[in-house]
Amino acid sequence: MRVGDVLDGRYELREKLGQGGFGVVWRAQDTRMLRPVAVKVIGHHGGDQAKAALRFVREACAAGNLSHPHIVTVHDLGQCELGDQQVTFLVMELLTGRTLTAVLRGGVPEPVLSLRWGREICGALAAAHDAGVVHRDIKPDNIMITEAGQLKVLDFGIAQLDTGAGGLTTTGTIVGSPAYMAPERWAGGRVDGRADLYALGCVLVELFTGARPFAGDSTPVLMYQHLNEPPPALDPAQFGLPPQVAGLVAELLAKDPAERPADARTVERRLAELAERRGGAAGVPGPAPTVVDRPGAVAPPVPAAPVAPPAAPPVAPPVPPAPPAAPPGPGASQVLPPLTTPPVVAAAPSDAARAALRERRAAAFRAPTAGESAVQLQAVAQECVTVLGAADRDTLCAWRDFTWYLSRAGDVDGAIRLLSTVVEDMRAALGPTDPDTLGARYHLVWCIGENGAEVTAIRLMTELLPDLHAAWGPQDARVLKARHDLAVYRANRGDLQGAVIQLHALLPDLARALGEHHPSTVQVWQDLAGYQQRLAQAGRKGLPGQRRRAPRMSPIEALVLIRRLRVWDFADDRQGQDCVEALERGVGLKGVADVVFDAPDFVSDEDLVEEIFGP
Repeated sequence: MRVGDVLDGRYELREKLGQGGFGVVWRAQDTRMLRPVAVKVIGHHGGDQAKAALRFVREACAAGNLSHPHIVTVHDLGQCELGDQQVTFLVMELLTGRTLTAVLRGGVPEPVLSLRWGREICGALAAAHDAGVVHRDIKPDNIMITEAGQLKVLDFGIAQLDTGAGGLTTTGTIVGSPAYMAPERWAGGRVDGRADLYALGCVLVELFTGARPFAGDSTPVLMYQHLNEPPPALDPAQFGLPPQVAGLVAELLAKDPAERPADARTVERRLAELAERRGGAAGVPGPAPTVVDRPGAVAPPVPAAPVAPPAAPPVAPPVPPAPPAAPPGPGASQVLPPLTTPPVVAAAPSDAARAALRERRAAAFRAPTAGESAVQLQAVAQECVTVLGAADRDTLCAWRDFTWYLSRAGDVDGAIRLLSTVVEDMRAALGPTDPDTLGARYHLVWCIGENGAEVTAIRLMTELLPDLHAAWGPQDARVLKARHDLAVYRANRGDLQGAVIQLHALLPDLARALGEHHPSTVQVWQDLAGYQQRLAQAGRKGLPGQRRRAPRMSPIEALVLIRRLRVWDFADDRQGQDCVEALERGVGLKGVADVVFDAPDFVSDEDLVEEIFGP
């Protein structure tokens, strides 16, 4: 392989970044999406290389199914001929920054930073373990801090599905990094996520102190130390750490996996508590936006943080917050029951009660998973109804935030059902252009677009944009993001020309407001290039799977039939079937009635007509 080679007609190799036991990593250019990527390439030579290729494919399957802000994103996996050689390649997001190994060369990080990084590593491990993937090589070299300050866990190259195999291959070869390997891996015993927690303990000791817990200078010595020697006691006071750190590290480095914490989420919560003790009470921002790196994807709007409690002192001592709903245990279902807004219960809220509810709402943002945040916010919102009333701003915002986390936990349909009611309640109580109402309206559009109803999303976003523009101004990042979302919805709908026109108008505004190299500006460039390429292809040969329809009826005639079908306005089934056949003949599309019957309630009859007749 050399600079200039192109894999699969798409990925042009630009610069060799490194070489390891399982392949060569290149900086490359995705000529289709017009974005830089990292490509790991391995050739097939039989023998050990064949085994490496199998492990390489396992990496792709494992990492490609993981979606988490602290796990490197995998874009593609493929095989192709390069010269006379068959190669397998893995395409990932290109990261720029420093590994923790490089960070540690510059000295021990600040304790609060090390605690935060530990918590973020745990978040990545929890996502992997939930998917049945054990990383098996957690070490500073496989953890990167990007130039933007984001932590990423790298290299699932030796990760395996959690089948219980140990740290040795069938030939006795060690798979992993000896300085960080758990005792059960050396012994060839059963391995699960607790082996990654042991390695995390080693990494934390190195972050906190600058030294590894075991410093053997050879693999046999390290094996003996990990299997037999207790790790040196950690003195938190010496390194400016909370005293509870010593106990957590000792548990992580327990020789017996049963004596370690149960899972990565438990460690994540404990590290979060330690960081709060170390840093003191601080304001809690809303959850960070989700980075979406796939064509046609729209990132959800982020709920605003709770407004600050009133400055006036409460007339009575503050009421301690009620304990939040117990989060589900590992493996517990995150599916929540359908909800409706509870009835209004009159109450005379005190300042202390309102402040306590706001604190619980803020605390829910810090839950380790979206599902647990949703469970806690559901409880807070229901209590707000009782204490503050159903039309109170804090109550409505708690319901809005609940729907945000409900959608992030995977129940988009449930979020749409409840959010549709919440938006109308906010319109009535706060006004349609109130900032909190605008946030709820924006989230509703995102949920509907995520549900695949692009026509409805386009209509609602078109209605929303003038209000966003008036409230926040034309250069506000949220307004620019909404304009980008609208173009993506049009492209997903099939209106590529409309999307290209909108993105052409958006790019100069983005460059002025955010800069030419801002990720949002770059993403718009990439989308624009992709849509233009698809338009060119459509002009030459037509889009795959697209066929022209020749409707015999007008949209107005179709609307009349659709309205009758949706309410089943027929004396008997025979009349209904005649209506179905008339609609299919009229629009020239077999099975169109199924589209009508399957449409959710939030899709209007007019939206269905536009969906059927096309852009």
